[in-house]
Amino acid sequence: MSHPGKCSTLPVTRSRNPLHFDYCLHGHILETVTSSKYLGVTICIDLSWDIHINQLCNKANKTLGFMRRNIKVSSRKIKEMAYKSFVRPILEYASSIWDPHTEQNISKFEAVQRRAARFVMRRFHNTSSPTAMLEELKWPSLQDRRRTARLFMLYKIHNDLVSTEGIKASLRPAPPRRRRGHDQQFTIPPQCRTQDRQQAFLPRTIKDWNKLPQDVVEAKTIDTFVSRASRLH
Repeated sequence: MSHPGKCSTLPVTRSRNPLHFDYCLHGHILETVTSSKYLGVTICIDLSWDIHINQLCNKANKTLGFMRRNIKVSSRKIKEMAYKSFVRPILEYASSIWDPHTEQNISKFEAVQRRAARFVMRRFHNTSSPTAMLEELKWPSLQDRRRTARLFMLYKIHNDLVSTEGIKASLRPAPPRRRRGHDQQFTIPPQCRTQDRQQAFLPRTIKDWNKLPQDVVEAKTIDTFVSRASRLH
């Protein structure tokens, strides 16, 4: 894994007593770190996404604060465009990988969007309801948007629109006798039995995929799939 200014190693394990090995490069023992950023995603030694999620929320809140201080126009449309262009992408970059499943982390993201709704609507009084603002703005929850993003990724994998041979090979059709919905359901990989593995992208998204209506999974184009899946919120 990369580390600022030098090479380092990041062992990935959830074992309470992990084995430790020293790795050398050109005669130098590499430093072992507990977390490292790779392609914009912070990976931790125990595959927990808490650090990454906290970093995203902090960055998004700072960006939102900057916008609130510097965007003085009263136009709701312009401020909404600013939020969707500069803040929300921070909260959704590569979300199919780290999509949180704990209420605590889910709430952190929704809190940012609730602050954004106050900014767009110019309603900062503590008696104003962010929930009502979100309904008026017709913003789906970020949790729903992440779910759609995961389903969108699985749709592309299933239809060979992205190159992911390893994941594609893990998609096994569900036995017909187990299907209660559409005819393109998948079987959850048998190795995904622990709670941690069940929250990974593939088993979690397969569960959501298997619940989709027939007209969504058989969509012929990406735009049609996203449009139909988004309507399910």
